[in-house]
Amino acid sequence: MTLRHLEIFSAVCAQESFTRAAEQLNMAQPAVSLAIRELEVFYNVRLFERMNRRVYLTEAGRTLRQYADTVLSQFQESVEILRESGTQGACRFGVHVTLGETRLAGILAHLAEALPEITVRASIHNSRETERMILQNELDFAVVDNVTVSPHYLVEPLCGEELAAVCAPGYLEGKNSLTLAELAEERLLLRERGSGTRNSVDAGLQGAGATAQPVVESVSTAALLACARAGLGITLLPRSLVVTDLERGDLRELAVEDGGFHRSYFLVRHRSKYLTDGMKRVIRVLREHLGGEQP
Repeated sequence: MTLRHLEIFSAVCAQESFTRAAEQLNMAQPAVSLAIRELEVFYNVRLFERMNRRVYLTEAGRTLRQYADTVLSQFQESVEILRESGTQGACRFGVHVTLGETRLAGILAHLAEALPEITVRASIHNSRETERMILQNELDFAVVDNVTVSPHYLVEPLCGEELAAVCAPGYLEGKNSLTLAELAEERLLLRERGSGTRNSVDAGLQGAGATAQPVVESVSTAALLACARAGLGITLLPRSLVVTDLERGDLRELAVEDGGFHRSYFLVRHRSKYLTDGMKRVIRVLREHLGGEQP
């Protein structure tokens, strides 16, 4: 016995005719008769009396109709609720540390204004932890700055940002630019290995045949900025993280004469992840809000 059996039974009850029920359901009349016979066999009762080319519910039929109406009504309600939850519902996404520190508040405010019906939950982690959470279905998708090549992920380039080499105003006084080789010899204050920012720095220096030997490595950009303000060396961070310090004069930027550093941001999700309409809408808003320089 299936839901379709109950739908056919309900149509026969409403039409008081197998033929009219078949027309309503766009079925052949013998198929309607077969479905009713299967119901009667399943319940081991007679559901209709057939007299004078009309059908009448038996006592058992009237009882089943009450249950059938309830079941069909609840099923339709579940369809409407779940489809609505797909459009609204909840969405869990992650962002990498830099984006979390500089733009997450603005992103969440924008989402709350654009999609107030969707409950958004955000978390900030480094890219490695974010990928683990995606694999464990703890996140629906994420914006990361470093993606491990894996058949499990769908990866979409999203935007990019330049890194700025900054130091205290009195550090290297009188010098406003460095070559990549000179930069590698300086006291560097860098993010930890494996982070997207560090990968960008290492790749840029290696392109010039140089290797970074940082005096400070940290997962905390706040700690790196504090060290730079204290005159302990040069840090290389996304421009969005240092713009306030540059405007206040707490830090100054050093030009890199023979190159620069760029990092890309990616939207990543599990290849098997089903995206509801609500999740797709959040992704569209994220794309529009982040915009920025394409990687």
